[in-house]
Amino acid sequence: MTLTANQTERRRLKRGTGLETVVDRAAMAILSLGVIASTALLFSFTAWGTVGSVAAIAAASLHWLLLRCVAEHLRLQKKIAGLAFEGRISGPYAEIISSCGNCGQMLHSAERCDSCGAQIVQDANTIPFAA
Repeated sequence: MTLTANQTERRRLKRGTGLETVVDRAAMAILSLGVIASTALLFSFTAWGTVGSVAAIAAASLHWLLLRCVAEHLRLQKKIAGLAFEGRISGPYAEIISSCGNCGQMLHSAERCDSCGAQIVQDANTIPFAA
């Protein structure tokens, strides 16, 4: 007789790096790179065109981060007000995974459990396996 199990759903919290952390890290990285680049360019080159291009790249990066922060702030304000918004707010979010009803391990296949070898049967009230 074959061992069978039902597919069950479990929820787990999936954590991502929030945009505010990325902004902090990028700010420190840009500051450090700016100091290193300006020192190296000061001692290496006399052409101000190189300094201008590095400054333009740094300014573009800072503008990108600023606009991303403003967009997230607007999404948060709309969410608080109960309005619809486009895009995703950074940070943790819930993810639905399928697990074996026999041993509880995460399923990688819709046919059988890789851990205990049980054949997975579908119930009428179970969401089909999505991998």
